[in-house]
Amino acid sequence: MRTHHHHTQRGTTLLEALVAFLVLSLGMIAIARVQGHLRLDADVARQRSEAVRLAQEDMETLRGFASIANVAGLRSFDAIASASRTVNGITTYVLDRQIAPADVPLAKVASISVSWIDRSGTAQQVALHSIIAGTDPALSGALALAPR
Repeated sequence: MRTHHHHTQRGTTLLEALVAFLVLSLGMIAIARVQGHLRLDADVARQRSEAVRLAQEDMETLRGFASIANVAGLRSFDAIASASRTVNGITTYVLDRQIAPADVPLAKVASISVSWIDRSGTAQQVALHSIIAGTDPALSGALALAPR
């Protein structure tokens, strides 16, 4: 008696290899896209940190006045005003400072916004808001005196 062995699985190994290659290729494309998004997000985070640093630096400059009234050669509370400037570097930042009178006497509301265009062409912005009190800096030495 003769037995015939039929090989019905001819070519399935090649088909399985092609399917595996397709799945692997799709996975690699997905990883490449995720990596691109991660690089963009890291770049925006770095730019946002720099923008916050610029805004904080400007805010601290405003708070560092040496007198209330305008005095030649000294930064004064009265001279605090709205302004705009551009900071060039790897990224160009536009710093916009808006100063308005506060609801309380001898105080000003400072709003500083920093805007830039990120690598993908999207406009980005951070903003800081604070109230700057018009207290005479000469009185700050009184804080170090011990009460009697």
